[in-house]
Amino acid sequence: MKTSSIFKDRLYSLPSSGRITAAETKIIKRILEHSKCDISIDKLSLICVEEDYDFYEINSGDNIFELKFSLDCDSEKFIREIKNIKNSKSIATSKYLDSGKVKVGDDILYLICQSVRSESLFDYGRSHLATDLNLFCDFYEDYASKDNYRTVYKTILSKFLEESDMSSVFDQDQKSYIESHSDYSRCELIINNLKSDIKERLKDIPKTYTGNIIGDFAKNSLFVNSEGFLFKDLRYGCKGHFYSDIANLVLFHGFNKKIEKAILDRVSDRMGVDLNQKLYEAFYEIQLRVKALQCLLQYLKEVYLYESSRIEIIISIIDCFSQNYKRFCTIPIVKDHRTFILTNITEPVLESKLED
Repeated sequence: MKTSSIFKDRLYSLPSSGRITAAETKIIKRILEHSKCDISIDKLSLICVEEDYDFYEINSGDNIFELKFSLDCDSEKFIREIKNIKNSKSIATSKYLDSGKVKVGDDILYLICQSVRSESLFDYGRSHLATDLNLFCDFYEDYASKDNYRTVYKTILSKFLEESDMSSVFDQDQKSYIESHSDYSRCELIINNLKSDIKERLKDIPKTYTGNIIGDFAKNSLFVNSEGFLFKDLRYGCKGHFYSDIANLVLFHGFNKKIEKAILDRVSDRMGVDLNQKLYEAFYEIQLRVKALQCLLQYLKEVYLYESSRIEIIISIIDCFSQNYKRFCTIPIVKDHRTFILTNITEPVLESKLED
């Protein structure tokens, strides 16, 4: 992967090392004053800015607190995460402290949790999971066995597909912008084909559940510390089969077949489930298409909806795409349009040239 060309012929606003603005500080202090928690701020750090909320870490004495807030008080994903965290009984999740709404100009929805010092596996090093796989299995089994989620995998995935409609994501000006710089109709064709493929495959997935699942793995989903692993993004948490989580984990982190097999074997053993390779492959093929759809749509949104201002997000998207490029090319629609995808979508980082 080559990153030097990401600035070529484009204007990006680089993040200022996670610097927190006065406006953000005011919001955070107002939330803490309003909450039931007695938290003083010794150090405040921005973890990430997601589509559904901003995520901060607060150091207060010897304690670590997590604060997430959103200006969208009706955010379905954030509300789901609050509910999932509140109901969680697992040692693998942060401890719920408080949530609610507070008015700071506009209404703001927030979530406060207590946690421990940890680092994203993505930043810490993906190899850590492979070298400490037994410990990961311990924490994942603890999370999955607390079978208290009611929303099911198919519901979450169906909702995701509904939200992936290009005609509703982009307004007319943005569609014209995409058309003038790329090929809107072709982008829509690829995305709609992926959606249709996922829907058809979803019909053949049996109603088989093994407990709670994470539902989706992204950069700030899985954290590591000296004690084990923590799951900090539960927006897609639901009732499902752990095969979908393993496929998601493998695809996001780009693990090779050897590590994939090791994770699958050990988690199956820890969960007390006889390995069904055919069923796992069915989940894998769905999640492969979901991940390709996420990469393509998120990239288009970053460039044409959010005006390419979050370069670290673009790099993360294309990092995932580049690691799984050969896997994505097993999907017919991606294989058929692979040159277009590379030259028109991932071109700022990937300068590969393939023969059709």
